[in-house]
Amino acid sequence: MEVAVFDLTGEKAREIRLPLVFMEAYRPDLIKRAVLAAQANRQQPYGPHRYAGMNTSAASWGVGRGVSRVPRLTNARRAARVPQAVGGRRAHPPKPEALRGEKVNRKERRKAIASAIAATCSEELVERRGHRFAGSLPIVVVDELESLTRTSDVLDLAMKINVHDDLMRAKNGKKVRAGKGKMRGRRYKRPKSFLIVVSEDRGIIRAGRNLPGVDTVTVQQLNAELLAPGTVAGRLVIWSESAIHRLGEV
Repeated sequence: MEVAVFDLTGEKAREIRLPLVFMEAYRPDLIKRAVLAAQANRQQPYGPHRYAGMNTSAASWGVGRGVSRVPRLTNARRAARVPQAVGGRRAHPPKPEALRGEKVNRKERRKAIASAIAATCSEELVERRGHRFAGSLPIVVVDELESLTRTSDVLDLAMKINVHDDLMRAKNGKKVRAGKGKMRGRRYKRPKSFLIVVSEDRGIIRAGRNLPGVDTVTVQQLNAELLAPGTVAGRLVIWSESAIHRLGEV
């Protein structure tokens, strides 16, 4: 399949043939496995201090006093140390040494990435994710894209290739997160906008990093989570011409 390559003014420069990876079968099951594994492997160890609730002088009164034999604070009646006591240890706390990561077979992970790449060509899947664009997919831009060093230049290009509406969707979609995460440093959620994939960073990553919802990576950094945020495939992607050729080599 051949697709058009656009220059920085939004005009068609030439056509190139897509590599076979864009013909890969759509496998949402593998994509979901790979994304969930990536999220699990990013988790930090957590759990209480080893001696939480145990630093106390509490001791049982023993038998013969008509009360339960729980440890009680010295010179007091209040129970301590045991899980059923206020301020006592937890019975089965989360263990910091627990292994919470997930393993994915190498071939399955590669198949998931290939399937997610192919899904970026499906207009149906991209529209279902909520992206706003005009024209056909995939969107391929000449290699001068990799040398853009100003955010305003990237914004101008987004207008020329008809993906600016997707930036506005991400900018206006910021909302307060539901749940406890509001108190844990992640108060806001923002929709993902388009992904820029280049073969080499010559300034584009710095230029695009401040745009709402936009990610910019090289071909070597591609993974299932970038291509299918939240396990949902069909992200809107802007490719550089060299990135397409590098995909064919990989």
